[in-house]
Amino acid sequence: MDFPFIYSTAMLFLMLMDPFGNLPVFMATLRNVPPERQTRVLLRELVFALIAMLLALTAGRAFFGLLHIAPGTLAIAGGVILFLTGLKMVFASLAESAPESNAEPFIVPLAIPLICGPGLIAILSTLRGSVPQATLPNCLAAVSLAWLVQTSIMLCGRSLARVLGRRGLDALESLMGLLLTCLAIGLIIKGINQTYGL
Repeated sequence: MDFPFIYSTAMLFLMLMDPFGNLPVFMATLRNVPPERQTRVLLRELVFALIAMLLALTAGRAFFGLLHIAPGTLAIAGGVILFLTGLKMVFASLAESAPESNAEPFIVPLAIPLICGPGLIAILSTLRGSVPQATLPNCLAAVSLAWLVQTSIMLCGRSLARVLGRRGLDALESLMGLLLTCLAIGLIIKGINQTYGL
């Protein structure tokens, strides 16, 4: 196990999951769910998101290979998605709320795309084999660690929202967005190098 790789990769995954930015949306989406079911629904959506992440990690590269999408091309596309996601996080307002609905959420929108979005899927699909440390056990450990932190934050969401307040959540989301844009530029440059051999 390469623990520095696991910790740094888990942090990247966590930034892509954006738990602090998603807290207001989660609370708004679950507003009409009976209180006694909210924790159960939240855990169910988190498990669905974990399944989607594991599928992307283990089968994503093969799937894109069937579509004849080269790893370099996928890295560039993932970098662009990350960059746009990061910009949205930097400039987004937490005043945005989820659409009003009396229906209990099922997979969409909480599991996909709020937790496991296109940026995370793109990274998971290209991660294995990208560096020597990116072995399957290390990647699985990073996904599991990020998911456990995400789950803890979501389960304590209402308490965290009260403690941090709207400004605190907004500041954390903007900081995570700034870091994501930096990572996105690096991913785009890496994809261009892979594609054109620069």
